[in-house]
Parts: sequence; structure tokens; C-alpha cells
Amino acid sequence: MYKKILLPYDGSESSKIALERLVEFLPIIKGEIVLLAVGRIPEYAETVSEVEEAEEQANKYYEKILGEAAKILQERGSNPQILIKYGKLGDVIIKTAEELQADLIVLGTKKHPTLLNKRTIGPIADKVVEHAHCSVLVVR
Repeated sequence: MYKKILLPYDGSESSKIALERLVEFLPIIKGEIVLLAVGRIPEYAETVSEVEEAEEQANKYYEKILGEAAKILQERGSNPQILIKYGKLGDVIIKTAEELQADLIVLGTKKHPTLLNKRTIGPIADKVVEHAHCSVLVVR
């Protein structure tokens, strides 16, 4: 089945739902799970120390939420890898999936209304689905 599964996780409601869905599939998934948090560094920081401070605070936050998600998976017999990266969310997810040679990306999203009142999966999920080298499970 799937050997490596990437779950982008930021602690949002949509990423928690994606985690819940992944937990439901654990009995049939025998592969490695990688939890990924993607942070953004301030683009207009005045000094390098401001950037470093922002990254340090982000790392603490993401370590906490990824640790909580990892605990849920560990309680169900999985031992996930944890990654924290920085950059544009969609680009980092796609690149990380390629680097890890992931077979599946499990991605949470919420409904996004459009001008014509149609619903889309959202710009990040749309980009990942369009450009990922592997299968993408979009959960909402």
C-alpha cells in the first residue's frame, strides 16, 4: 500500500480532521508517517535577530502542536517523524513530498466560496493536488 505518508499539520481544525481521518486508516497503513509544519518567516524584519526570534518562537509552537499530533499517532502504534520547515505552504508541501518520496499526502482543507457561489477546495490544496508527484487525499 503506502510506504510513506506526509501529513501537513498546523493545529488548525482542518488539519485535526485530516489527522483523525489518517488515524482511521492506521489499521491498514503499514507505512511511515511524517508530520510536517510549515512556518513563515517575516519578510520585512528590520534585523537578522528579529528573523531568528520569529523562527525560534515558531519552532516552539510547531514542536508543541506536532508533539500533540505525534502522541495521538503513537497511542495507536505509529511512530511518526516530525519536520518543521519554512517557506510558502504549498511549495514546501510539494517539495517535501518529493524529497521524502512520499506515496500519499493527507491534506486538510475547508470549503472556500467563490464568486459564483461554487465551493472549491482552497488555493493550497488545489496547488498540492495539481503539482504533487504522488496521490493526495483531501479531507474536509
